[in-house]
Amino acid sequence: MLPLDALALPDVYLPRTPETARIASVNVYLPDLLYLFEPLRRFAVSEVRAGRIPMWMPYEYGGAPFIEPKFSPFAALQFCIDSPVVLAWTQLLVALVAGVGAYAFFRRAVGVGFWPAASCAWCYPLTGFFIFWQGYPLVLTVCWLPWLLLAVDSTVRADRRWAPLGLSVITCLIVISGHLDIAGQALLASGIYAMWRTLDLYGKQLFGRPARKAALMLGAGWTIGLLLSAPQILPVLEYSRTGDRMSKRGAGNEERPPEGISALPQTVLPDMYGGYGIWSLGNFRIGTGNQLESSAATYAGLVAALFAAPLAWCSRRHRSSNWFWLLAALFGLSWCLNLPGVVGLLRLPGLNMMSHNRLVFFTSFAILALAATGLEAISHRLFVRRWWLWLCPTLLFALAGWCVYRTRVLPEPIATQLAESIRHGRGFLWINDLHSLQVVQDWFARYYLKGALWCGAGLLGWLLLWLRPSWQTKMLAPAAVVLLAELLTFGLGRPLQCDPALYYPSIPVLDQVAKAGPGRVIGYHCLPASLASVRGLQDVRGYDGVDPAQMVELLELAADPASPREPYARIEFLVPKISLATNAEMRLSPVLDLLGVRHVIFRRPPFEGARPAFQGADYWVMANPQALPRVFIPRRVELTADKQARLKKLASEQFDPRAIAYVETRVDLPEECFGSAEIVAETPTRITISVNMQTPGLVVLADRWDKGWKGLLNGKPVPILRADHAIRGVALPAGIAKLEFRYAPDSFALGVKLALLALVIMAGWAVIRARGGCLETAPGALDRRAS
Repeated sequence: MLPLDALALPDVYLPRTPETARIASVNVYLPDLLYLFEPLRRFAVSEVRAGRIPMWMPYEYGGAPFIEPKFSPFAALQFCIDSPVVLAWTQLLVALVAGVGAYAFFRRAVGVGFWPAASCAWCYPLTGFFIFWQGYPLVLTVCWLPWLLLAVDSTVRADRRWAPLGLSVITCLIVISGHLDIAGQALLASGIYAMWRTLDLYGKQLFGRPARKAALMLGAGWTIGLLLSAPQILPVLEYSRTGDRMSKRGAGNEERPPEGISALPQTVLPDMYGGYGIWSLGNFRIGTGNQLESSAATYAGLVAALFAAPLAWCSRRHRSSNWFWLLAALFGLSWCLNLPGVVGLLRLPGLNMMSHNRLVFFTSFAILALAATGLEAISHRLFVRRWWLWLCPTLLFALAGWCVYRTRVLPEPIATQLAESIRHGRGFLWINDLHSLQVVQDWFARYYLKGALWCGAGLLGWLLLWLRPSWQTKMLAPAAVVLLAELLTFGLGRPLQCDPALYYPSIPVLDQVAKAGPGRVIGYHCLPASLASVRGLQDVRGYDGVDPAQMVELLELAADPASPREPYARIEFLVPKISLATNAEMRLSPVLDLLGVRHVIFRRPPFEGARPAFQGADYWVMANPQALPRVFIPRRVELTADKQARLKKLASEQFDPRAIAYVETRVDLPEECFGSAEIVAETPTRITISVNMQTPGLVVLADRWDKGWKGLLNGKPVPILRADHAIRGVALPAGIAKLEFRYAPDSFALGVKLALLALVIMAGWAVIRARGGCLETAPGALDRRAS
């Protein structure tokens, strides 16, 4: 279930051979599954097998906190099994959790029968958000949404004694299963649902005792759930505050700004602008943008949205809930559609840290809730002819006509512009001849024709209802089959199956580098940052969605002026400055010498004068003789508190990390410092260094400084300074000593204490509720209640 073919892209991982050259990458937007999540999973498996919780990832940025969800039930499965086959089993589990939860919610909260609930529950794990983001942590959060809403509903109604405790557990699962911003959006959706449900149930008695009790139980349930998940939340928030990406969001930068009304058609025709892989065979994405991040992820089925969902308004019993789900659907789409007022609300501080284009998962669920109500209406023969019901058939007819028109007149640039470019020798990506263009044109024509057919299916349903109202109950099964069939055809072939032989095969040259001794590596126009870790190499670059600001600033001093500069993932593809000395030795920026970059990996033919240390099929490697050992003692230490002045000094070609280190706080050290240091034992969260200081001095460890690391000198705490802007330093007296670094963040320790407190509260609450239940069923209680 990994897009392994992306490893065959030029300069990525697989050596370029005639065989790999024939491998076509079908989706350029999915490599995070290969470049980031699978290497992280492999690392987590190794840590779990060593008996450790994965807390610190040493393979990128000079080290970074392991912030991927590690306490979720899905992580318990993925981190205990080495084989990537576990990814498929995880997706099966996700589908079951989502589908069963949707069924329970539609039955109990929406109040529909078995077949309407089951039909729409089957559809839920096949909606656009689940299909597009399959394999990403996002769906691990969204699969719990129906359970969260069900727990909220039961808590507000007070029909289940254990509902508030269930709300706490589901809140915790929402937070620890995936990304925090998606968890925040799911909790936001549950809060909106709770407000409507309270208003709907208690109405004029909104400030009465039952409503106040419901609000108290909701608040308690959410709060205890957040306390339970504190060991995941607090370290992630602490690390995120150091991030370049988060600071930009907080300042108002929008990575994916609202699109406008042009986003609306994709909710029912998700591929109308092309598929989500611009290199897909037979496919092409019109315009810019990532389909995964667009309104196309809303897709719950054209027939569900324009046939089944409108029928919900035939049920008077569900009139209030129908209005809520309609407004919920608009709210989920509000960012994509750039709805005035709502977008301004979502830009408020705090909320602006989330990717609101992904809120469309709430719209998908709202559409299916309406569709379940619509199927319930026809199962009870509630359809009655009303003039406004012609709006949906009219829209379907217009949409079908437009699709038929598009099968004949394709949109630009598909129709003529690409052909003109090809004739003038200017192709686009893989579309560089008229045959490739014809493949694309045929794909679009087929897709529009398929859209017209689904519109025809919806029109046929409306026509039968209008002409044969007595057939309503007989239409339930065909309608359910069509809903499911549409989503199955939509998802067919998107989670691509690849040749298992492509799963990170051994690269002899990289394996030789790994055996060559300690030192970090960096790729030159090749090998995205995290991929080096699958061969046991530590890359100084990285990508984790946070981009730790000070390490990013330090590394950018060593970048070639032509190095790619993305708005985020700023140093995943960083290209270092390189020059050759008169003796043909490679020279890097002093910053990379400081960080211990011992090898530079190349994929293109060696340049003139190059002396590769290692060379093999499509790979060659040069050694950097100026690289410092990972731990060393600079001769001088200088206080430079001003950030810009410090970065200017570090950027100078005259900067010598052996001679001087810059610190941000004053230290009392002699003019010249002498000593030696050596790493004698190491795990990702614990490093032991043997130190022999001839004079007092600063021991520099070229790993990224982080608040969670603690220093111990001969067993006693010692402060860790931030040296050279982003790495660790410890001021030591003269003498022989043992210096130890331990990763034990206070945020994690506090999170564990809060989680234990939550467990104690839940245990006490459970005892009280259980005793209350026993008292209610005691004979005396029954007599009193009867009297």
